[in-house]
Amino acid sequence: MQLAIKNHWISLGGSSSVQDMNGNDVLKVEGAIFTFTQKKFLKTLEGRQLYTIRNKLFSFLGRTAFVLDEGNHVVATVRKKLISLHDKYFVESSIGQMEIIGNILGYDYHIIVDGKEVGHIARKISLRDSFVLDIDDSFDHRFFVALVIAIDNVTDRRR
Repeated sequence: MQLAIKNHWISLGGSSSVQDMNGNDVLKVEGAIFTFTQKKFLKTLEGRQLYTIRNKLFSFLGRTAFVLDEGNHVVATVRKKLISLHDKYFVESSIGQMEIIGNILGYDYHIIVDGKEVGHIARKISLRDSFVLDIDDSFDHRFFVALVIAIDNVTDRRR
């Protein structure tokens, strides 16, 4: 499945839209306005909250973000490798150990689950953050959208 994740042009909390490749909205991301952890909520179009994504408040060595389910339980921890030639993230999640490995510029990522490549994230060059997620249909695309938002949160905090 291929999805486009695009930040809104004007948004106080960092909201985004998630669209299929035909331009139809499939999910939405709402950002909290006053938060120290860059909290964002992945929701259905009807407004049902699927995931909460937030950064760790204090990160001294590297950067960390969390993905929480509807019951506020951590289902994924995304850690940015502190020193690496490539943009590299380690993900501990309910579906297994993952690595998300980017190129040296951080615009092209490969999603590796238990040693097997299952997807790809492409960061588009534009005035607003924009990504294309291509994930194997056997995986829950909503979970991987939440991971893309978590990586974007870590990257934004690093900047």
